[in-house]
Amino acid sequence: MNQDQGRFVVTRLVAARLFCSCAKKFQIPRIVPRTQFWSFWIWTTTAIFVPLSGVAWAAPGRPLATEYVEGDVIVTFKDSVNLGAGRQALGAHSLELARHFAFLSEKRGRHCGLVRTPSRTTADLIAELSRDPAIATAEPNYVRWVSAHPPNDPLFPQLWGLQNTGQSANGTAGTSGDDIGFVPAWSLARPTTNQVVVAVVDTGVDYTHPDLAANMWTNPGEIPNNSIDDDGNGYVDDFFGYDFAGNVADPQDSGFHGTHVSGTIAAVGNNLLGVIGVDYQARIMALKVSNDGSTILTSAEIEALQYATMMKGRGINIVAINASFGGGGSNSTEVAAIQAAGNAGIVFCAAAGNNSANNDTTRFYPASYRLSNMIVVAATDQNDALASFSDYGAATVDLGAPGVNILSTKPMSLAGTTAYAQVGATAYSANALTYSGTTTGITATIYYCGPGYPTNFPTAVSNNIALISRGTLTFATKVANAMAAGAQAAVIYNNTNGNFSGTLQNPGNWIPAVSLSQADGLTLQALLPATGTVVNSSDPTQIYQFLDGTSMATPHVVGAVAFAAMNFPSETVAQRIQRILTNVDVVPGLNGLVRTGGRLNLQRIVDTDGNGLPDWWEQMYFGHLTGTDPNADPDHDGASNLAEWLAGTNPTNATSYLQLTGATTPGTNGFTVQWPSVAGRFYRVERSTNLLTGFDTLIQTNIAATPPTNTVVDAAILQGNAQFYRIELEQ
Repeated sequence: MNQDQGRFVVTRLVAARLFCSCAKKFQIPRIVPRTQFWSFWIWTTTAIFVPLSGVAWAAPGRPLATEYVEGDVIVTFKDSVNLGAGRQALGAHSLELARHFAFLSEKRGRHCGLVRTPSRTTADLIAELSRDPAIATAEPNYVRWVSAHPPNDPLFPQLWGLQNTGQSANGTAGTSGDDIGFVPAWSLARPTTNQVVVAVVDTGVDYTHPDLAANMWTNPGEIPNNSIDDDGNGYVDDFFGYDFAGNVADPQDSGFHGTHVSGTIAAVGNNLLGVIGVDYQARIMALKVSNDGSTILTSAEIEALQYATMMKGRGINIVAINASFGGGGSNSTEVAAIQAAGNAGIVFCAAAGNNSANNDTTRFYPASYRLSNMIVVAATDQNDALASFSDYGAATVDLGAPGVNILSTKPMSLAGTTAYAQVGATAYSANALTYSGTTTGITATIYYCGPGYPTNFPTAVSNNIALISRGTLTFATKVANAMAAGAQAAVIYNNTNGNFSGTLQNPGNWIPAVSLSQADGLTLQALLPATGTVVNSSDPTQIYQFLDGTSMATPHVVGAVAFAAMNFPSETVAQRIQRILTNVDVVPGLNGLVRTGGRLNLQRIVDTDGNGLPDWWEQMYFGHLTGTDPNADPDHDGASNLAEWLAGTNPTNATSYLQLTGATTPGTNGFTVQWPSVAGRFYRVERSTNLLTGFDTLIQTNIAATPPTNTVVDAAILQGNAQFYRIELEQ
């Protein structure tokens, strides 16, 4: 398959078919070699090495805390209480529902929602509401944290979790083979148009990222940005998903975490760019539940889960939810939302946590709920050991997956930039403010606008550039005021020595905004008004980063769930989970630390008995998932079951085998060879004039399949000579 640096080519000489050229089209006699030769190598095109930058917030092993939003409670009314009676009961306490979880309420058969009041404590609310005969439970709105640690470096060869050759990733060497078996797994994958969707419940997703954009789920019933709920699901403009933290349509990443997770699951493959996802044919549904890129409220998570479950019921093929977050405190409504997703056919994959703790004794939620549709994931390193930060649990954590030095996608808004301000021949080095707009160059008159209060901006700054001094206003307020005054760009200089790094706090339609040192800013101010140029140009190579965490391990498993669903679409949640957990690589480093004692193995998910024949293929032709002899030839056509699988032919039909047909090309000296081809395969055609000396002329290699047949013209045939052709499968 194509990878970022080239194509991994496994050339297998399968029952080769040879023929002599002649003047008319004919059926080639089948010549079966005595031995099948198996050779493996990596063929690459020119390698592209992209420098990366690792600028990201690191969450160290946060001490496990049970934190909640003061003044919030999540209430569930008793079965006999309808919504009107529930609202009336809350009214008796001078309270009301801030959010009603309508879909989940219907599924549970009891109403539930969020109550919010800034004037009372959560403890007082719980004590008071628990005594109300209409209310079954009143629980805190817990805070969960995303879990990640940083670093920096280049592409597929750096994705050791997918293919570990012992290479150094981010300065750390690994052990060859300590990976999930990505390359051989995909050589066994089912050619299918069965598009699976995974929901990423996180900080949002940068759906503009060039390595994610083509694999973003889009709502087929929604027209984007028309302010209408086109599909009638209760959410306006939910095109890529929804923001349940801000209760708006746009799920753009509020930090970096959700974008990184999404890249590991389903970054676009075979596009000569960046990284590749575990299931690079899956689609990402972006369900944003964090405003600050770090914390997640249970109430927003519950809404995201009920959205995913609802959309599953509307026909969207959602197979998994990625939950790379957690914290202290259990919540029965959260449990109900996860169970409802499971009942709808969705696997819930949860991060075990980054506290180096034993989850058997120290609970971490949602991982510690241990529901039947859950898989809980610990993090492993490049040598198949439990990561030093990872939580574990022989009874409560299911398996390990790669979670150290994981390279994946980074929001475009956080990409490195080239930034400076220039007047005349002098360029002043600048820093881009985070979330700033970009430009290859805005040239206009620069005006001094003081500390950036609305009254500081002269009328003339409209359509020009604002120079602003640092002060008490936030950078976002200064730039917003400059935009209101009509400025095209803003330059903010420091109020102490040196330059600074700043942020505009949230993604938005910001003008280019850069910072200067105090000395450069004062020098520039003395020249004003003057014509100048502001540059803040994105560096497209700096849109990937290394992170560590069980947050990074979990999306490997989510990708595996999607891969299993793609290959075995009719399996249930229980069967899908069983397929993953019973086929791990059992490794000493996880013995006694996770339930399976093993690390995720993608290859065995599709070939559970390791006979080289994918389970789905055995089911298709022989009626059972395992146990087929790869060396048998049930249709007696001279090709073994393994050869038939590799060629994409029918092992139970003697007329189906990899064969060539040929004909001369009228009016030319050319000769046309043709063969039946299968999607996803690659072929090579060779020629010989003497079988004793072998096939010494390569006609064409790296030929992508164009089902149902492929054709190659040999334009350099030698008149009067016998010629033989061979087709080889490049897997």
